[in-house]
Amino acid sequence: MNVWATRLAALATSAAAFFVLLVYVPSLEAPFLAPKFAALGVAAAAALAAFGLRRAAQGRRLWTRTLALGAFLVLATTAVAWAGAAGQPLGAPYAIAAMWRWGALFALAAGASVLDDAPAHRQRVLETVTIAAAVVSAIGLLQHLDRLPLSIPVISTPGSTFGNRNLAAEVIALALPLGIAAAVGAARSDTRVAVFASIFLELVYLAVTRARGAWAGAVCGLGVALWLSRLRWSRRSAVLALGAVGVAAIAAVVPGHFNPRDAGDAKRYSGLVEVLEGGLDARSTALKTRLGLWRRTARMIGEHPWLGVGPGNWPRFFPHFAEPDASADGVLSTTLAPRQAHDDYLERAAETGVPGLLALGVLGAGVLLAVRARSKRRPEDAVVTAAAAGSWMALSVLCVASFPFEMPGTLAIAGIALGLLATDPVQDPQPGRTAAVGYLQLAAGLTLLACVAVRSELSMRGSYWLGVAARAAWRDRGPLGASAALQVLPKSIDLAPEDFRTRLFTARMNTRLGRSEEAARAATAALALEPYSPNANAALAVAALDSGDPEAAKRYATAALNVLHDEPAALHTRALASERLHDDTAAAADRSRLAGLAYARNAETAREAQSLLAAP
Repeated sequence: MNVWATRLAALATSAAAFFVLLVYVPSLEAPFLAPKFAALGVAAAAALAAFGLRRAAQGRRLWTRTLALGAFLVLATTAVAWAGAAGQPLGAPYAIAAMWRWGALFALAAGASVLDDAPAHRQRVLETVTIAAAVVSAIGLLQHLDRLPLSIPVISTPGSTFGNRNLAAEVIALALPLGIAAAVGAARSDTRVAVFASIFLELVYLAVTRARGAWAGAVCGLGVALWLSRLRWSRRSAVLALGAVGVAAIAAVVPGHFNPRDAGDAKRYSGLVEVLEGGLDARSTALKTRLGLWRRTARMIGEHPWLGVGPGNWPRFFPHFAEPDASADGVLSTTLAPRQAHDDYLERAAETGVPGLLALGVLGAGVLLAVRARSKRRPEDAVVTAAAAGSWMALSVLCVASFPFEMPGTLAIAGIALGLLATDPVQDPQPGRTAAVGYLQLAAGLTLLACVAVRSELSMRGSYWLGVAARAAWRDRGPLGASAALQVLPKSIDLAPEDFRTRLFTARMNTRLGRSEEAARAATAALALEPYSPNANAALAVAALDSGDPEAAKRYATAALNVLHDEPAALHTRALASERLHDDTAAAADRSRLAGLAYARNAETAREAQSLLAAP
């Protein structure tokens, strides 16, 4: 069983590194997240099965006690917060996804820990991580130079196979320390050259992304990895390393090649000094928005300190805390509804309370103790231990201003790195109970594999039909596009009934066709998922007005404006409702506010206000 466990663990972790980093499906509405999470889930379930198989064969626990305790506490506090939220009126419809992300992290780590005494397989996994990260980097560099022959959806250039340059850069920041271990452990010179070339590509790509948080994470991660590994550098290696850093520095200084598609991307075309200052200047959009998110998340924590608002509930509760100054701080608008706090520590505390944050601290302490134990007792694995520690240091830094615990790429690399640290180097076999636990884990892994496969297939199909509907509505902005979208939207709803965007989109398409009752039902279903959404309340207000109920329309529009004061559609609807109720004073006041929004700083808000003012 040992051999089969090792092979399955190597396959699962290698597949996670390869597919999660590289897969994307352009036909989906979520072309990056849906397939990457599907790949992560399948690989994590297989990794857990391999872990159970190994534990059953050896009859002993594999992880250090503190690290195992940290993982258990993270899962336990998440479950307790879920139970607490489930007993509240709003519930926690996204808790399963939140718990699943933590489970995937630890399951993948469990699989990677099986490779502790299989250095050849472990080396293949490290090389797979490095090569996959190099492919991500090569694609991103071609995008940066406008030379990529592939058509990949772009959120921010160069997003590579992630669409978003920040998410891609964070993955590279976590992969770079593991690349050092892959280079040192390479058995052949040509393999070592390929790994060094991969690291060079990763450094240059990371530089051109201009992702400041990823830069900080990479510097800290590489610094920890090099310090702990205590590598002896030859003169040639030192010169090559300095040369690679120099090329990356030059790449960071040179602005991106201008493309009209990215004309509004200030960071891509600014000077390097301006980019760096933007991360420290409280007046810059990036920092101002993050500070605004953090202040409001702190208020959320203050109101729910012990059990939190519930796993996955941060985006549901955040609009309730957005005002005052939501638009001025850039934290909420008619087109922007944040899904993360951009600080995983704060978001963890908000969703699972202070106990959940402390559990994450115990996990961090377990990582530190595991690094210390392995450094003293396993000198032959010093470089691998140092690299994994560097990867988790990068993760810890990224958590300060980003959300790596929410994204599939960073979860995959972090899980592999955690598994490389988790095994206790001096444990005696403990037959009996631990063997039974191993069989239970094997059964859990196989069961989870089936469940994840089904869930992933449903998620992918739901995202596909939502993508079909979105493209139909985009091609034709009139009734034909809405009719085409509504033909397939029920398929997406059946496959993903708890997808807020599908419900809201359905409401808007029905409104476009004048189907007020259907629009009201869809908007009500959207509000059941995210009750503080200003957009869903505004959509319900429009539906009520179209159905001839101005009082209800005014009530729903006011609910939207209480959450987001600068909501053009809600102001317009309330003004029309007031006119039908013969309240000309209130109507005039709302129209005056709407006219002011036509000159708002937020371009989308201004455009929508101008469009509504011009409407007959």
